[in-house]
Amino acid sequence: MSNQNKITATGWIDQLKFSRFHGLVLLLMGLTLIFDGYDSQVIAYIMPKLLKEWNLTPVVAGSLASYGFMGLMIGAAGFGMLSDRIGRKKTLMMCIAIFSIFSGAAFFAPNFEVFVGLRFLAGLGMGGAMPIAITLVSEFAPSKIRAKAVTAMFGGFTLGWAVAGFMAMLIIPNLGWRPLLLIGILPVLFIPVINHYLPESVRFLAGKKDYAGAIENMRKIEALTGATPRKWTAEDFEQPVVQKKGSVGALFGKGLAGMTLIVWVTYFFNLLVIYGLSSWLPSLLVKSGFSLVKSYSFGIVQSIGATIGGFILGLVMDKFGRKVGLSLFYVLGGLSLWVFGYATSNTTLLLAGAGTGIFIIGTQIAQHVIAGEIYPTHVRSTGVGWALTIGRLGSIVGPLLGGYLQVGGFSFANYFVIFSIPCFICGFMVLFYKVNVKGEGLETINEKMGAAANLTH
Repeated sequence: MSNQNKITATGWIDQLKFSRFHGLVLLLMGLTLIFDGYDSQVIAYIMPKLLKEWNLTPVVAGSLASYGFMGLMIGAAGFGMLSDRIGRKKTLMMCIAIFSIFSGAAFFAPNFEVFVGLRFLAGLGMGGAMPIAITLVSEFAPSKIRAKAVTAMFGGFTLGWAVAGFMAMLIIPNLGWRPLLLIGILPVLFIPVINHYLPESVRFLAGKKDYAGAIENMRKIEALTGATPRKWTAEDFEQPVVQKKGSVGALFGKGLAGMTLIVWVTYFFNLLVIYGLSSWLPSLLVKSGFSLVKSYSFGIVQSIGATIGGFILGLVMDKFGRKVGLSLFYVLGGLSLWVFGYATSNTTLLLAGAGTGIFIIGTQIAQHVIAGEIYPTHVRSTGVGWALTIGRLGSIVGPLLGGYLQVGGFSFANYFVIFSIPCFICGFMVLFYKVNVKGEGLETINEKMGAAANLTH
């Protein structure tokens, strides 16, 4: 009995080897983000058609994308905090229902104003699903492969972008832009699957002192991993520190304030670049002489590159720690934008487009690893949600900045050079991380963050 109780429940989860249980969590969260990514990116592929049909200026069209991102911003913060109060699973199902229903309803929008309103409401659900998916995978993944697990899962989001591109190529030339939006209602059928198969976070249940629920979920995990059942008791789930009610203020508590600010700055600039590019890439390429359908291929290549790049960076981060890989990828991302802006051939454009996907969007995927591991359980989803919220400010500014650059007469090359600057800023900011995490459990990371804070006072 004494030997059996030497390890806590969370320590046991951290030390597990990858199993079908982890595969199930990654699959469910990856599919959620494929749907989320599709609904998020589809606006970029219908933008050229909307410009013509509703006689929109680039600045007004950029604001259309930004209204959706405002919904994402509010949803990430609001549902992130709700997840820390009522549970990851319930909140996730709520988010999927919201973004599915309102994305599909945009098919019927009769004008610009209604369309904007529906995109905003859909954005609430899209924004909320992301921090919950990141939190769940962070809390269930073995500590030695946490970066790989989170980046592999979040690759579903960029795969959703690629799906949106493929569907746009197939549907828009034949049926117009509206059917792309109707497809967005399909994820609502996924909710019963989530309800049946997805476990609730053991860390969340233990933090709420629902030990019966935590033990029930541990039994499910034991069955799926093939582990020998243990005699879990309430003492096995006790947290090292008594958990307080999660709040935004807690993100600036002892040992967290500096990292919170660094993470917020990198999220803001990274998403400013990503959405300043993705929202306008098809339109910029059409303006430069490419056909609309052909322009979609660049977005698809970028999306696939992002999925691959995020996972590669996850491997690097698990092996060498977080700082070096993130900083290097940000610098390479900035250089890729320079190459893209001055490319003179289709091949160079495609390679540079893949590079921006690998090194810019891929690095944003890896940033979610940081946000998902630096906060204690009672504010983890809040912390991830607020990082995404601050990032969404960048995703609002990005499309608007892109519209103003076009109205201001900036060249194709200048557009990409300007958007490379934030990449270099992010690469510099990453070097100030207090803890270079590599393989530690979530509770251990928290202890190290506190120790680092003590050394600076």
